[in-house]
Order: sequence, then C-alpha cells, then structure tokens
Amino acid sequence: MKNKGVRAILLGFFAGLLNGLLGAGGGIILVRGAEKVLGREYHDGRDIFANVLCVMLPLSAVSAIAYVLRGSVSGVDFTPFILPAVIGGVGGGMLLAVIDTRLLRLIFSTLVVWSGFSMIF
Repeated sequence: MKNKGVRAILLGFFAGLLNGLLGAGGGIILVRGAEKVLGREYHDGRDIFANVLCVMLPLSAVSAIAYVLRGSVSGVDFTPFILPAVIGGVGGGMLLAVIDTRLLRLIFSTLVVWSGFSMIF
C-alpha cells in the first residue's frame, strides 16, 4: 500500500511538471499512470477518466496562474474559448456516462497519436 502512495505522489508530481512546462499533457500522463497505480480498484475505465478530470482542474488552474503571473497570457487571447470550453466540458462529462469504455480509449488514443504527429510535423 505504501508503494502505491509513493507512486501516486510521483505520478502527480510529473503530471504537474509536464502541465507547467507545456501547458498541457498532465492529463495524458495521469490517465495512463492512474490505470497502472490504481489498477483494479476501479471497475470501469470511465472512473479513471473522471478522477483524472478532478485532478486536472486544480492542476490546470495552478499552471494558468503561473503563466498569468509570468505575463505570458493576455485575457483577450483566451477569453473567447472559455464559455464554449465549459459547455463542451459539461457535454463531455454527460457523454462519459454512456460511452463504451473501448470507444473512449480509442478516442483518447487517437487524439494522443494525432497530437504527437501534428506537433512533430
């Protein structure tokens, strides 16, 4: 049990570090890592995604605050995205309850691969 706690702490640290460095990516680390650390304690893959979202909210808020304090963000730049993102987040949360776990994994994997290729090329 103690080993699981240490792994969870390290996972959270590296997810936060990645999110702070790149402004994103912490959730990807958390999804895969939480599956490994928590494993069979969750009966459905949707539980992992839901728990990661709960971690990502404060993680993203802290990263955003750090960027704002550093002067890297202008409210004019991100303001148009806020309301549509909130509406999309609510919709995604509602869909999470009904989407098959295999489809959810396929969507997540496709997004990760597409993001990787688009960043490289």
